[in-house]
Amino acid sequence: MAKKSAMAVVAVRVPQSRDEAQSMLAEYGRAVRDVEAIETRMNQALADTKEEFLKEAKPFNAKADELFKGLQLYCDANRAVLTGNDRNKTVDLGTGKVSWRHNPAKVNTRGKIEDIIARIKSGGEQFQDFLRATFEIDKVAMLRNPNLAEKIEGIKIASAGETFTIEPFSDEQLAETA
Repeated sequence: MAKKSAMAVVAVRVPQSRDEAQSMLAEYGRAVRDVEAIETRMNQALADTKEEFLKEAKPFNAKADELFKGLQLYCDANRAVLTGNDRNKTVDLGTGKVSWRHNPAKVNTRGKIEDIIARIKSGGEQFQDFLRATFEIDKVAMLRNPNLAEKIEGIKIASAGETFTIEPFSDEQLAETA
């Protein structure tokens, strides 16, 4: 025997007149504003709690920073002895480990990128490997000419569709209209 899927039936109140729709819209607006007020109180409570804990942690962060700097100065001054003349990158001190790691190289650019590209182009064949061509689909151009764009296999211009929105008035706006 096959199981039947359970469908949840939700009773939805549907206005029967313009007056009822107006009343429901006002009620909807109150409900949305109540949720926003609760979210605002929640966010303020979270911010207050975070600030309280950060304040509590501040002296410990300062102590940790001071201890870290002191340990780093000691280890840098005694690196050759600690690492066996750089045979090891990690040293176990019994209560923890210290280590030295090389960060990967990175390229920093100064000045305008266009100027750097121009210098690479004019620098000769030896520098050409430092440039690459990048191609991407210009969707804005395709939207300007959708009939031509749809002739390309794999391209389909979809309808923008329609969205139903509700924007209730605020309490202040409602008071002004009354």
